[in-house]
Amino acid sequence: MKGFKTNLTSTLFGIRNALGVPALLLFSAMTGFGSLAQEQGLSLWISMLSTVLIWGMPGQVVHVELYGLGAPLIAVALGVAGANARFLPMTLSMMPLLRKAPHHRRWNYLLVHMISINTWAEMMRKGDEIPVERRVAYFLGFSSTCMFAGVLGVIQGYLLLENMPKLVSLCLLFLVPIYFALIMSNTTHPPFLLAFALGCLSGPIFHQWTPEWGLVISGTIAGTIAFLLRNHIPFAKSGKGTFG
Repeated sequence: MKGFKTNLTSTLFGIRNALGVPALLLFSAMTGFGSLAQEQGLSLWISMLSTVLIWGMPGQVVHVELYGLGAPLIAVALGVAGANARFLPMTLSMMPLLRKAPHHRRWNYLLVHMISINTWAEMMRKGDEIPVERRVAYFLGFSSTCMFAGVLGVIQGYLLLENMPKLVSLCLLFLVPIYFALIMSNTTHPPFLLAFALGCLSGPIFHQWTPEWGLVISGTIAGTIAFLLRNHIPFAKSGKGTFG
């Protein structure tokens, strides 16, 4: 397939695809995070390491907020782990795409760390179109570019805090979730559409009831209902791929 003849061309193809909207949105969102980190007293290097090592906006925000409150290290670690627990089902859903890829299994630890909303959505949408032996190279090219853009955004937000209105920096944090919502709303797979719609409807309701657990509760209920009804939704069995 054109663009996937070698690992190098596959990596470059992933870089090229990431340099559009995904990298731009991460750059913008991480600009907001950089200003938030500086406001809470984190150093620039710690802010950059938080992006590379945690690599998940909710987990990074938890890290910054708990650090600002002076919470003990164990509390920060547990808070970040809880916020990033959503990566477990993402990882499980990506495993079939990479299971037969000819790479040493120890590389899976790196691949798992590189998963984010953007990279997961990209692989779920295009993974089946990429030859199995080139998927790891493509994924690394795409995800590394997104992470690099995120680090640059952190640097910009950290250095421009005094010149950036707080409302703007906070709004930038929501660009990635909005982008992810647009991707999910574009799916033609009925169970995913149902889960997305139920989540949009129930999210604000449960947030009013319990701001701390509203997102978790609404996501669990919406996903469970869609899962239970997946075999009773017209055309659900014939849906092609995850986002196709």
